[in-house]
Amino acid sequence: MTKIATRYIISEHVGPFFFGFVVINFVLIMDFILKILNLILSRGLPALVILEVFVLNLAWMLALSVPMSVLVAVLMAFGRLSADMEITAFKANGVPFHRLLFPVLIVAAIIAGGMMLFNDKVLPESNHRARVLMSDITRKKPAWNIEPGVFIDAFPGYNILIQKVHEDQIHIEGVTIYDKKDRQTPRTIVAKRGTIGFLDDRSTLKIDLEDGEIHERDEKEPDKYRRLKFKNQSLYIENAGNELVRSDSKFRGDREKSVSMMKQDQKELTEKIYNAYESIKAKMERAFALIEGTSEKEPFSDIDYRLDASTALNKFRNQVKKISKQIGYEEQNIDSWERQYNALAVEIHKKFAIPVACIVFVLLGGPLGVMARKGGMGTGLGLSLLFFILYWAFLIGGEELADRKLISPFVAMWSANIILGLTGIYLLIKTVKESVFIRFSVPKIFMKRLPFNVVDKEQN
Repeated sequence: MTKIATRYIISEHVGPFFFGFVVINFVLIMDFILKILNLILSRGLPALVILEVFVLNLAWMLALSVPMSVLVAVLMAFGRLSADMEITAFKANGVPFHRLLFPVLIVAAIIAGGMMLFNDKVLPESNHRARVLMSDITRKKPAWNIEPGVFIDAFPGYNILIQKVHEDQIHIEGVTIYDKKDRQTPRTIVAKRGTIGFLDDRSTLKIDLEDGEIHERDEKEPDKYRRLKFKNQSLYIENAGNELVRSDSKFRGDREKSVSMMKQDQKELTEKIYNAYESIKAKMERAFALIEGTSEKEPFSDIDYRLDASTALNKFRNQVKKISKQIGYEEQNIDSWERQYNALAVEIHKKFAIPVACIVFVLLGGPLGVMARKGGMGTGLGLSLLFFILYWAFLIGGEELADRKLISPFVAMWSANIILGLTGIYLLIKTVKESVFIRFSVPKIFMKRLPFNVVDKEQN
């Protein structure tokens, strides 16, 4: 196969790849926006923080969209080549179909290698920073603004109404405050003017009021009503700041760790499991020693057999029950640690299995593209979506089964690649041999009911 043909085949995939990449990421981004839109709007975040949220979450989107875009590209490219009889032309010049697929497999392998590095180095850090940032945003106070004639109810325990706000956003007039903070009966504070602003901690809101009154009922004697006049009065509202406070976290979930981090965690879990089994072994030896022991000389026996038979038997039973509970506790720990070990193993395999899907999708998409022929973009996207949903169902189901220790993490993460890969190889062999491997015909019993005699035409 000449270099010109190789470049031509690869160039035919570039456009469909980026088309699929843009469409798939657009769908993922829109879905993500709908999920966090209310949180972002209610917190009044600056544009740079919103952009950071999207950039950090773009990493996991790329991990999904790149393999799927490869499948879209292969289906659309080979579908177009097949529809325009270019594959037939290549065959007539001595270039079989598998030779056309070979350069695409090489490019897919390069992309898979790059995605493995991306999943191990970039994705965990992005996931970690995204989680910490979203946690900070969740803790941030909702955004609030001073609007004349509109109640401010963003502060728990207070309702504030301001009739006039000066341009500096500091001096205010016509202030009414309903204070319900730590009170059974609210009090009303009114003032002709004042100033509003934050203290140096940017968290405590200070309202300095001038020339006003306080109206309240005595909580001990509700029949009594008090009205206090003041020249100057200050009100402090804590935790009123709506600035985003950035934090850091040393804790990392499974999807926030690199392969080396998870293998270190697995090593620690393996040591814990080994120590737990050793502890169980020692406790069982102690239990057998109690059962076999008949005198005080037995080193593992805590029972004085010179006691009467009933007392000695009760002590013996209590000792065995105690050991049994200790063994049960160790078994629960082992089960928990094994589940954690499997969860880490699943994430390790996932970092490699999903990128390898790029190669699998080339093996599968090439023959399917030839089958699709004139389906165009719609057929390419439709088939891609169908097989990617099937692939993802294998991953999700496998992960759930591996977490329950029903199957191994390797089988959980690689079964989709193996099954679809073998299917792709089968279709590829049939395509190279130009076999009809999918037949579709209408049963004759239905053909007889058609308004024209199709059966007779076929027989003739």
